[in-house]
Amino acid sequence: MRTPEEQLARALARYEWVLANVADGIYGLDTEGRVEFVNPSAARITGYEPSEQRGTDQHTLLHHTRPDGSPYPREECPVWLAIRSGRTVVADDEVFWRKDGTPVPVELVAVPTVENAEVTGVIVSFRDLTERRAAAAQAAELDRLAREAAASRALSDRLQQALLTPPPEPDHLHVVVRYLPAGHQAQVGGDWYDAFLQPDGATVLAIGDVVGHGSDAAAAMGQLRGILRALAYDNDETPAATLGRTDRAAHGLAVRSLATAILARVERHPDVPVAGRRVVRWSNAGHVAPVLLAPDGTSHVLQTMPDLMLGVEPSAPRRDHTVELDSDHTLLLVTDGLVERRGSDLDEGMARLQEALRDLGGTPLEELLDTVLERLVPRAGEDDVAVVAVRAYPEDRPRPPEAGPNVLPPRIG
Repeated sequence: MRTPEEQLARALARYEWVLANVADGIYGLDTEGRVEFVNPSAARITGYEPSEQRGTDQHTLLHHTRPDGSPYPREECPVWLAIRSGRTVVADDEVFWRKDGTPVPVELVAVPTVENAEVTGVIVSFRDLTERRAAAAQAAELDRLAREAAASRALSDRLQQALLTPPPEPDHLHVVVRYLPAGHQAQVGGDWYDAFLQPDGATVLAIGDVVGHGSDAAAAMGQLRGILRALAYDNDETPAATLGRTDRAAHGLAVRSLATAILARVERHPDVPVAGRRVVRWSNAGHVAPVLLAPDGTSHVLQTMPDLMLGVEPSAPRRDHTVELDSDHTLLLVTDGLVERRGSDLDEGMARLQEALRDLGGTPLEELLDTVLERLVPRAGEDDVAVVAVRAYPEDRPRPPEAGPNVLPPRIG
């Protein structure tokens, strides 16, 4: 059984331990605001040793100036108000000035000590808000950046969607397109496609990918797509010649972005009666190779030595390639988001695409593309995906119901 003296000594030791180890700064002031007690945390936060503070006016030492540099009258100080009113005063937006002259934001509580109904001093407990304010500022900045990124992504998405228009559906050809945006956290890319009819009835297909991400890539994509479409529409030059002119026009118009692209033209055999066979003539500017799918599910990557991507050297030579497009065969143009994966090369990606197509040779084209996307891109990834597919049907038979009705642009004149 401890004596009252021992119990008091034990309690005082406990209180001293708490005051010495608590993270908050604690002062004991007399009725004139002079420092009588200062704990280690208060000394650490302010930079003043306890011996430098004892007996000094705390307000004059630490609290003399507002954050904007104007004087802080003692009469307005929450600590002084607590001494004069005898009531607890809480202040959550104060500044103490360190010994080195730098401000430290604090929140404080001033609790008067009362003996025999008279105020005999005040206990001031304060907390350094520097880390909390820094964390709040960082959170606000991250929120601002997130909102700006979301706004930029939404703008880029709207621009991209406005340009990726539905394809035409010429007689005995079925054209289907798909565009899958990257995941929510990824930036919008510069993937694009196009499909339109030339005045002579040939079907033009295009696909491309502007290097980079974000609104700049989306804007460059729109510019390149517009240039290519305008130059390809009303002439019978080869795809290679049109890609060359597109490259030179983009250079002259200061569209400086790099881009890969394929431009293809689906033509009837010249001087051959209607036979349900067509020729695909295409040129490849550094893009993923096309794939030709037969009705039995076998496929062939139309691998050629690709020419330079757009934006590197406008005068670079470009070549055309041709392949027969027989009835019920399907030509697919894709962007690299469909076939490229971290840790594997493009050849492996193309092999995965061919495997995904193996049982789809006779599947209706809309279903075919949906199935391929589900197999290869089950969830949105880090890159956009664009696909253009065209399937030929015999011209001596009606257009199959699964291909839907013809959709042709209005005639001019």
